[in-house]
Amino acid sequence: MAGAPLHEIGPAATGYEASALGFSLALAASWAGPAGIFWAGEEAAFSEEGAPYPVGLAQYGVALDKLIVIRAKKREQALWAAEQALAAPRAVVICALGAHGKPLDLKASRRLLLFAERSHSRCLLLQPANGPSAAWTRWSISPAESNAPDDELGPPSFVAELTRNRAGPSGARFTLDWNAHDRRFAQRALVGDLSAALVDGSADPIRARAG
Repeated sequence: MAGAPLHEIGPAATGYEASALGFSLALAASWAGPAGIFWAGEEAAFSEEGAPYPVGLAQYGVALDKLIVIRAKKREQALWAAEQALAAPRAVVICALGAHGKPLDLKASRRLLLFAERSHSRCLLLQPANGPSAAWTRWSISPAESNAPDDELGPPSFVAELTRNRAGPSGARFTLDWNAHDRRFAQRALVGDLSAALVDGSADPIRARAG
């Protein structure tokens, strides 16, 4: 997954928008380099998924001094900002779109892909609706039950299902715990088989390792 320039992430069901955002932030934090993270979203997305909260972001492992947030009133403005951010070499960009309006068309996602490819940057397209897309993979995210002791909250946990994969089979599901200190996921269980997709390394399983 880390080797491909564009991935699409969405909630598995209504109400799971915050989990999809948390998964995107964790993934971005695990990939972030000197260029940092750009989070470009339309205002509707921030209303649905939650506004940036510095304390929470820091606890997620996101370096605040390397995070730029762009809140755009219109979808076109958010996409433009994401494209400009992707022009920064090796940047990691979250492009967050809201549930209202038409699903993103194929042309718009191809533009994100091209900008990312040119600069060796990476884009996480966060949107609730499925549609034609140039993304290499699409992930459907839902919250996972914590395996922490009863009196502890435990780390953020997710169930991530690969619903589209240009490099191989789809349908695999992972239960992942996020380690903010190490900025990596720990995998609890694996259901499905991604072996064919991993032949060329294009679907590196989110830097996940068996927990």
